[in-house]
Amino acid sequence: MSSTSRWLIGGLALLGAVALTGGDHGSSLLPFVGRFHPALVHFPLGILALALIADAVGRFSSHFILKQWAPTLLLLGAWSGIAAAIAGLMLADWGSYDPPTLLWHRRIGLFIPVLASIGYWFRSRASDGRHDLRIPYRLAGAALFVAVVVGGHLGGTLSRGDGYLTRHLPQGIRQLAALPDEDALTRIHVANPETTPVYDSLIQPILTSRCGSCHNAERKKGGLILTTADGLFAGGRQGTVVVAGRADDSEIAIRLALPPGHTDAMPPDRPIPVSELSLIRWWIDQGASRTISLSEIARPAAIRRTLAAYGLDDLPEGIFALPVAAADTLALRTARASGITVLPLASGVEYLSVDAISAPSDWDVATLRVLAPLAANVATVDLARTAAGDSAMMLLGTMPHLVRLRLSETQITDAGLESLRSLQYLEQLNLVGTRITDSGLRALESLPRLRTIHLWGTQVTAGGVERLQRALPRATITRDAPPLIDPAPPARAKKSAAQAGVAP
Repeated sequence: MSSTSRWLIGGLALLGAVALTGGDHGSSLLPFVGRFHPALVHFPLGILALALIADAVGRFSSHFILKQWAPTLLLLGAWSGIAAAIAGLMLADWGSYDPPTLLWHRRIGLFIPVLASIGYWFRSRASDGRHDLRIPYRLAGAALFVAVVVGGHLGGTLSRGDGYLTRHLPQGIRQLAALPDEDALTRIHVANPETTPVYDSLIQPILTSRCGSCHNAERKKGGLILTTADGLFAGGRQGTVVVAGRADDSEIAIRLALPPGHTDAMPPDRPIPVSELSLIRWWIDQGASRTISLSEIARPAAIRRTLAAYGLDDLPEGIFALPVAAADTLALRTARASGITVLPLASGVEYLSVDAISAPSDWDVATLRVLAPLAANVATVDLARTAAGDSAMMLLGTMPHLVRLRLSETQITDAGLESLRSLQYLEQLNLVGTRITDSGLRALESLPRLRTIHLWGTQVTAGGVERLQRALPRATITRDAPPLIDPAPPARAKKSAAQAGVAP
């Protein structure tokens, strides 16, 4: 074995030792050396690319002058690759990058000088007459080419962000490559905001991408893990980092806001975008809940513009976030023929509004059975001043998407209210002038979305209302005096109807 090969093996061994031991976070020298990685890495990439091109062109032209320099170029590329990889390892240990991208960039970056060294050895022996090594050399060269291209792409992604090379592609090329529209790159696609936690969809991805390379289960810098909710709330060696409801007192928000170069700044060298920091602060100020959904959390005016940039400015909520099949045409005709008014809740919406106000005087409430095939589509029902009793309530309880129910001056009793326990989307309930008592109100305590309940003219007491208010703290319950106007339709339906020009 030649001295050149021995020295090359020694350099690879040094590279492996640095990769295994990692950088020293207590030293200012190592991160300083790591900062030279962007400058060093371009040299081996260019040299190795030149070596591969020289050999490829030399196969067709024996007079190509660079062909004879291919072994030297490979050797130079291997040594410069070792230097660039060592600096890159030190930069990775100090910087903050997307963990999966960094992992693959690191692996490929370590592989490139190894492949360059193998290529150099094969190419040198082939030049000495070892023709049996030509095929292994070409395979090594092909692998080296792929590693240089992929490694360079990942490096650009780490330094410039995901999609850096494709962000400004012409629309036609984007479509041919099956890439999303450029405007969609910053949007977050939410299947159902009712069941999508803010933490999982917004906060954790930010913490993982900005802080995960230093604060993960393997490294635990400062004893802190930021790639999981459990790690975030457990805090680090210096204590908790999140104070629910107080972003100004939360260590993580304080450190993320520090300028680059500050001893306590997070990330240490790449400041977090203002928009992402504002989302973290907003989530903490709203209680730092792990489970609160996008539809439940308050959206202050200052945060709306940021959410709009992520495509979260006008999320459908409640039943409007749920898929529902079109109403059966025959069932619609049958229901309308019975004397019930059945109309679309809004243009372009598959939900229906049912009203018995126009039913003939001899209309029998048992006729409500015609609504059974439409149960999943019914969103509002008005049976005020009809003979509706507890049997009608059983049918209403099968309408899973009911949001508004008016039963004023009907024959319902406490027993009938038991049928409403399954209406998890019910928001407004009018029981004016009925025989409901405190006992019946207990059935309403399990309806978390109830926001408006009218009870004047009933037999409920102040104590019963107080108990219900404790169970539904966000609800408005009226018992003593009627409002000047009838309760309005659900806010989302009203908005949709206004946009479509259709009265809800």
